[in-house]
Amino acid sequence: MARDETYTYSQLSADSARHFVALHYGLDGPLRGRFYVLGLHDNYLIEHGSVKYILRVYRNDWRTPEEIYFELELLAYLRERNAQVACPVRTAGGELAFSIDSPEGERVAALFHYANGRAPEDTMSADDCALLGSAVSNVHLIADSFTTHRTRRDLDVHYLLDESIEAIKPFIESNELSYLIELNKRLRDAWPAIPREAGVFGICIGDVNARNFHIDGDRRITLFDFDQCGYGFRAFEIGKFGASLYSHRMKPTLMAAFLDGYQQSRRLSRAEYHSIPYFELVAVIWVMAIHAKNANRIGYKLLEKPFWDRKLAILKKLEAQQQDTAPGNN
Repeated sequence: MARDETYTYSQLSADSARHFVALHYGLDGPLRGRFYVLGLHDNYLIEHGSVKYILRVYRNDWRTPEEIYFELELLAYLRERNAQVACPVRTAGGELAFSIDSPEGERVAALFHYANGRAPEDTMSADDCALLGSAVSNVHLIADSFTTHRTRRDLDVHYLLDESIEAIKPFIESNELSYLIELNKRLRDAWPAIPREAGVFGICIGDVNARNFHIDGDRRITLFDFDQCGYGFRAFEIGKFGASLYSHRMKPTLMAAFLDGYQQSRRLSRAEYHSIPYFELVAVIWVMAIHAKNANRIGYKLLEKPFWDRKLAILKKLEAQQQDTAPGNN
């Protein structure tokens, strides 16, 4: 009996990745290529002599071409204005990306300049955080003048919070869902009033954390991975970074350094500053939803009860910290 096989995901071989780069980019001489890291998309390290690149092959069930080209156009715009970002390399024909046929359909691929240096991750210092805060603020300022006919979902409360809880709902028990619904209500009731105006609301990177930037020996910083970018409140961006430090023993020091670096270029309003802990909670819920939405890629075994127990424990810890530091509790 004939069957129509379907695929949710296929991985290109490293040799084929190298072949596509040779085919689409005007790079003379031999290329070396290897599969580098599996994230929401596939990433290959491509070496041309001593120069490194990252080829990203986007998943077509996670990002549409419209969303991908929004990201690529933004990165090209930022780099042209000297923002510290890893930008896409244009093809020999001047395009920001090219397409690959795969068993699951057409996938978009883009070659990026490699971000020199290393990701500090667990060794991140206050100086690293200040440098990161300054670079993020610079991106925000430059991106305020970015325009495109491409569209992406706004990083608003409905998308980040309401839709995230709906995505998580099938994976958790009723008492855990009740906690999230009540937390949603508490967040909305206590939310600081932030105006949706230029500077306060604008382009966000979407995933500022200790893994998504490199610092080289000359203390030059390069930001990368804008897959989750979109228009949102800039305070959410800062809350997302804070949430990534939830277990770090030096979190208050690192957050203070990040904010100092950030505010060298753009001062936060009082309302923005006080909204950061709320956005930390929203960021954790959003990341939980990203896992839920990628169950077919991650595997349901990794999303069994222990996973959700850990994530909910993080939420409760952050909520307790927020209550302890709220005005009137000090």
